[in-house]
Amino acid sequence: MARLSESIPRAISAVDRQVVRFSQLLLAMMVVVTFLSVVGRTFFSQAVPDDLLISEMLMVAVVFLPMGYLQSLGGHLEVTVITDHLPEKVQSALVTVGLVLGVVFFGLMTWLSARMAWESWEFGVIAYASALDLPEWPAKALIPLGLAWWCVRMLVQLVFPSSRPGHTSEFDQALDETNGY
Repeated sequence: MARLSESIPRAISAVDRQVVRFSQLLLAMMVVVTFLSVVGRTFFSQAVPDDLLISEMLMVAVVFLPMGYLQSLGGHLEVTVITDHLPEKVQSALVTVGLVLGVVFFGLMTWLSARMAWESWEFGVIAYASALDLPEWPAKALIPLGLAWWCVRMLVQLVFPSSRPGHTSEFDQALDETNGY
């Protein structure tokens, strides 16, 4: 079990790195589309068709795909004003409850958003006001992919608590960052 508790989180982290790289690539594409559109509008009086729509669709990937990675860092918003003063075992139990609720809630969101993406593909829905008749389903499909990967990360943290990010109070972090001053 010890080997499994190390190899599964390590494999998940390897996938996380690739997902983040893919998100970074899509962010770079978003920058290139914006740059080309500005250059085209400035020098040729012609913007890239659907530049805003393409950027919006790429933004979905930039936001949703790295959520699992952010979970691995403990980077999601936490309000710990009260829980920082509780014993570590109680804090750990609360994190476990939060992970269970997160898997249930975001699992449901994954299912619902996947259904919406499927319906968009099935009916051939075209993005609103698209000059190039861009389909909506690719952007909609990225939402359940990102949410599902986030759920996988939370499940791994439930099964292997050692894969959870370390937690220090904000007060302790502030002291560390200021060298105790």
